Amino acid sequence: MDFEQAISTSRVSLAHLPTPLEAVRGEWHSHRLFIKRDDLTGSVLSGNKVRKLEYLLADACRPKCDVVITCGGIQSNHARATAVAARQLGLDSLLVLTGEKPDVTDGNLLLGEMVGAEIRVFPKMSGEARLAKAHAIADELREAGRKPYVIPSGGSNEIGVLGYMRAAKELVSDCAIHCTEASAVLVAVGSGGTYAGLFLGLKMLGSNLRLIGATVDEDPSYWHPALTDYIKRSIKQWGLPVEFDPSEIELIPAAGRGYAISDPAEIEYIAGFARQTGVFLDPVYTGKTMYAADKAMADGGLELSGDVVFIHTGGVFGLFPSRELFDDVIRTSPR
Repeated sequence: MDFEQAISTSRVSLAHLPTPLEAVRGEWHSHRLFIKRDDLTGSVLSGNKVRKLEYLLADACRPKCDVVITCGGIQSNHARATAVAARQLGLDSLLVLTGEKPDVTDGNLLLGEMVGAEIRVFPKMSGEARLAKAHAIADELREAGRKPYVIPSGGSNEIGVLGYMRAAKELVSDCAIHCTEASAVLVAVGSGGTYAGLFLGLKMLGSNLRLIGATVDEDPSYWHPALTDYIKRSIKQWGLPVEFDPSEIELIPAAGRGYAISDPAEIEYIAGFARQTGVFLDPVYTGKTMYAADKAMADGGLELSGDVVFIHTGGVFGLFPSRELFDDVIRTSPR
C-alpha cells in the first residue's frame, strides 16, 4: 500500500485541519523556532489525540459499536478527547483511569464527566494491566448485550498511527511554504503513536526532516525497542514500502522525576514560556519536551542546524489541576 492509499483509509472528520505553523518571536539557541499548533485541532477536542481518533472511531463505527472504552492517567488528554468525540458521534464511553481521584473534579476529568463518560478509577495499575482491565470490561459489556470497542492509551496502535502519517504530509507542506530552512522536528513521546506516525510519514514522503522524540514517560532505552516494534507492526499492517534502521529513531530523555510528576524547574520553564511567547505548554507532555530540549541544547547534548519545528500536542486542560504548582512561580515572577 502506498502513502496515499494508507492515509485514505476510512476516517471521520473531527479535527479542525490544517493546524497553523507559527513562528515564535526571537531566537531559540540561535535557531528560529516554529510551533505546529496541534493544540488548535479543536476546543475541547484540542490536541494530537484527535488525529488518531479520526481513524480509530471510523474503525469503531464499522461494526456498529455503541460504547468506546479507553484508558489513561487520571488527567488523560486522550481519555477526555475520546469521551468528547464519542459523544459527538452518538456513542457512549467508558474510561479506565489510574491515579487518585481528586476531591474536586477538574481539568480533563471534569470534561469527561460532563459528556457523560462512565469513569472507573484504579489507584495503581501498570499500562499493560490497565489495557487488560479495559478488555475485561469490554467482555462484561458484551455479555450484557453491548457492542464495545477498545482503544489503547493515547490511541497508539496500528490504526491510530495513520493520524500522524497524514499529519506528516501537512507538516511537509507547511514547511515548504513557511519554514523552508526547517531541519528538525521535536515532539513528545508518551505512548508512541505521534512519533511513529510522523516517522513513517516523513520517510514515505522522502523528507529530510530530522525527527527527535522527547520521552516523557520512561527513558530512551525503553522507547527505542518499543518504537522499533511499533513501526514494524504498522509497516506490516498496512503493507507499507518502508525500510528503516532502528538507529534512525532519535530520542532524548524528558521524563524528569517521572511521568506526570513535575520538577520545579519544569514549572518555572512553562510559566516563563507563556510570558515570553503567549503559548501555553502543559506539565505532562509539551512542557517536559521543551524543557528537556532547551536543557540539552544548553548542555551540548543536542546539536541542531537550521530552523526547528515543535509539535504542540495540546494538554492545556492539565494546567488547571496543577494550579498550586504554578501559584508561587506566578506570584514571584517579574511582570
